Amino acid sequence: MGEFRSERLQQSRRRKRRRLKPVIKQFFVLFLIGALTVPTYKIVTHFMDENSKKSKPAKTGLQVSKKEPQPEKTPEKQPEKVVATKMEDVNNSPAIDDYLKSLNFNGTALVVKNDKVMIDKGYGSADMEKKVPNNAETVFYIGSISKVFVSTAIMQLQEQGKLNVNDLLSKYIPDFPNGNKITLYHLLTHTSGIPEHQETNVKISHDDLIKKIGQGQLKFQPGTDWLYSDSNYAILAYILEKQTGESLESYVTEHVFKKAGLTHTGFGDAYYQEPYPSKGYKLKDGAMVSPSLPDMSQLFGCGDIYTTPYDMYLFDKSLYSGKLISENSLKQFFTPFKHNYAFGLYNDPGSYSDHGVLPGWNCLNSFSKNGTIYVVLLSNVQNGVKSLGVVNNQIYMLLKGIN
Repeated sequence: MGEFRSERLQQSRRRKRRRLKPVIKQFFVLFLIGALTVPTYKIVTHFMDENSKKSKPAKTGLQVSKKEPQPEKTPEKQPEKVVATKMEDVNNSPAIDDYLKSLNFNGTALVVKNDKVMIDKGYGSADMEKKVPNNAETVFYIGSISKVFVSTAIMQLQEQGKLNVNDLLSKYIPDFPNGNKITLYHLLTHTSGIPEHQETNVKISHDDLIKKIGQGQLKFQPGTDWLYSDSNYAILAYILEKQTGESLESYVTEHVFKKAGLTHTGFGDAYYQEPYPSKGYKLKDGAMVSPSLPDMSQLFGCGDIYTTPYDMYLFDKSLYSGKLISENSLKQFFTPFKHNYAFGLYNDPGSYSDHGVLPGWNCLNSFSKNGTIYVVLLSNVQNGVKSLGVVNNQIYMLLKGIN
């Protein structure tokens, strides 16, 4: 009996194996077919997907292919600078050109009206001894015009919440004499009463400069009168460095110069690394002499910037258009107090202007209140022209007949 059961069990196992063989064969065939079909399917569907992407537009912004053409941004309108290179002089106004020549103007002039460059050219010599002429890219130290760059940076910090122009000076420099009476607004508008500090040719640290300024006695109670003083802007520059943790040069270069597209503007002794620096002169006893400059550290925040007329124009245009500070900030920026001086520039009847003088340089920057006229006169002869203000006004008159 045991042998019979064993035999039956073996027969049953053999029958099961015989029944499984066709199934295994079918499974194996199907497996081979599937293995060959799947890659083919992937290739076909990938090809179809690629064709679909090329032929069917995306339905939503999220589905746009990277290869889809994007709408071009409208470039910001720049003035007509009809030159092959920036080095080439521009003269689209013989009347203005003749007027500047009649004055023996020595420097570079830029005049723009309605986004068209009327004049952008050099006059006289950048270096009289070496007979190097001034050209459209000659750089000049601009003296007190530097202040408008600092005031712009201060307004940026106010917008960032890092300071407020109505704050007391003592909030930022606790031990500064009379700091509990003087506001940043007083510094910006030259109504602090702080006198000028003597600017020598000795290098000085920023800390020592502020201590030196603090030793001066107030000329009047803050906010009651007006007195132009470089010291005000040196203090503002010092506060800027404290509130940003950056040097004045680093912050202004990144957030003002670069933002406005300036390429030949900088601080201090970097001037001499520019391709076309001008040498400063002064007419003395009928002869041209080169006066010595104060050490640039003495001009911290108030007179240590250089530029070209074209860069100055780009800054003016960027400031006026709201590219550097907001419209609300601009209203405060252009509003004078106790004088026609606002935040780093003068609010004149028909224009905004600033004027800068250093030993050997005399510069004026002006733009009309409607933003259509820009006049920049940078001279490397300190007293070569009696009044750049008068020259500026005459150029405005000559522009009246030009569309």
